[in-house]
Amino acid sequence: MQKIIKLLLLIYLLIVSSVFAEDKTTGNLITNGNFETGNSTGWTTSGDVQVLTDCCELNNVTSTRDLEFGDSGSITQDFNLTSNAITQAMLDTNGVTLNSTVEVQNGECAVSGCWGGSGPLDTFTITLKIKDSDGATLATVTQVRTDVTGINGANFTNTVIHNGSGSNVGNIFIKGEDGNAPGTLGGPNVDNISVTMNYN
Repeated sequence: MQKIIKLLLLIYLLIVSSVFAEDKTTGNLITNGNFETGNSTGWTTSGDVQVLTDCCELNNVTSTRDLEFGDSGSITQDFNLTSNAITQAMLDTNGVTLNSTVEVQNGECAVSGCWGGSGPLDTFTITLKIKDSDGATLATVTQVRTDVTGINGANFTNTVIHNGSGSNVGNIFIKGEDGNAPGTLGGPNVDNISVTMNYN
């Protein structure tokens, strides 16, 4: 009889916890993702990168500045996954999903339709990570692309999931390389970078 009561209590607790669970999505966790500050504040940069005045509107988002890669460069940013409203216990219990969107303008290539000049395909790499509080990587996804875009650029997305415990810090790393190096800021341009977190 006690086993039946315990089983019924467990079933009740599972039903109650699923009824009160709520899937939520944060706002953008990235600092200075559109570079409208005129600089790369909030980012750790390496190699040949520069924030410049530039054009273009993609998906009704107007931009006057973006970050441009030269021969080879990278940017990276860590961001907290916990806050006053999102506790470590919440993330440990239900896991997290990070979703990134990076607007890339990539036009230098040797194929028909390129607007940015001639030469080999430029490469851009986007890595999205979930780390614990000690900086150890719990989950990661990396995409290396050579996609050619129009003058207005295109959005590229990545998703990484960690269902275990310990999710505490997120990281995005973006690298651009000019296939026609050496040159002057001939690599891809990035803008309107965002990362959101889905949690329960």
